[in-house]
Amino acid sequence: MKFYALLPVRDEADIIRQCLQHLLQWVDTVYVFDTGSVDDSWEIVLDIASQDQRVKPIRKEPVYFSETKLRGYMFHIAREEMRDGDWFLRVDADEFHHIPPPEFVKTYLRPYETIVYHQYYDFQLTEKELAAWQRGEETIHDRQSSIAERRRYFTPSYYSEPRLCRYRSTMKWPETCSFPINAGFVAKERLPIRHYPHRDPVQLERRYRLRAIMMADATNRKNWSRPEEHHWSETNWRKFVVSNDNPELQYWKPGTELPRYQFTNHLKPAHIRLVQRLVHASLLPILDLTRPGFSNHTQPQPISEEINQLLIKELSADLKLKS
Repeated sequence: MKFYALLPVRDEADIIRQCLQHLLQWVDTVYVFDTGSVDDSWEIVLDIASQDQRVKPIRKEPVYFSETKLRGYMFHIAREEMRDGDWFLRVDADEFHHIPPPEFVKTYLRPYETIVYHQYYDFQLTEKELAAWQRGEETIHDRQSSIAERRRYFTPSYYSEPRLCRYRSTMKWPETCSFPINAGFVAKERLPIRHYPHRDPVQLERRYRLRAIMMADATNRKNWSRPEEHHWSETNWRKFVVSNDNPELQYWKPGTELPRYQFTNHLKPAHIRLVQRLVHASLLPILDLTRPGFSNHTQPQPISEEINQLLIKELSADLKLKS
């Protein structure tokens, strides 16, 4: 079996090299789509791709991020190489798999479990770390160090979504869905992922400035249900700095095990799972024939030139200021 990763990227120059180096420890192919970075993300991707043919840059184009059109588009490029029994993953640049997926599949999955939800360990920027940054004890030059060394405090995430799936040639992923229809039988075990969305004050401020601009765009808001409630609508990055007194906050020493959680909120009730297992054992290829597919004419949705120029102006100026 082979493992394929689908990686959309936008303005992740501080972390993308570490992300790809991590993925290349176990992945067979990683497909990368840059959705319009104004930093050096794409250049870093191309540099690594020139050294390792397993990194396959799709292209760089200013498009709206979409769990449906963008990820589905990437999947339909990657599936040209996939074969029945291979595995594919949705990945992001700020994610590091604590257990390599090939090892996870061999060690933790039963043969009939073919779709895996993630277990996030959300690594946080704490108030004490922010204070140290403001005193100059940590600076932007420390980004050269491993993110695992820089951010060591995390909180466990109860929320979970599908990330790893066994491929079958008949499966359908239409542009209206965030994952293939009837992707497979859900595993009890979750895939542990160290998640680093908040890495330092500069990155955090830029992250929420980018998202605020995108969520103010009327076209983009149509892509989200309840956009006013979406976490991308928050503009004050300081709200995401965590108190060191937070009772859920835990310390992790790199190289050691993370606590193992047994959350089950991603699972259907037992009687429904029994029916699903029976159906998935033999009927999925037949059901796939009744599902809509991904249109060959569907492309990721381009960002308007007005919004793209605003992003370039705002984020490029910020890069010059912080360099």
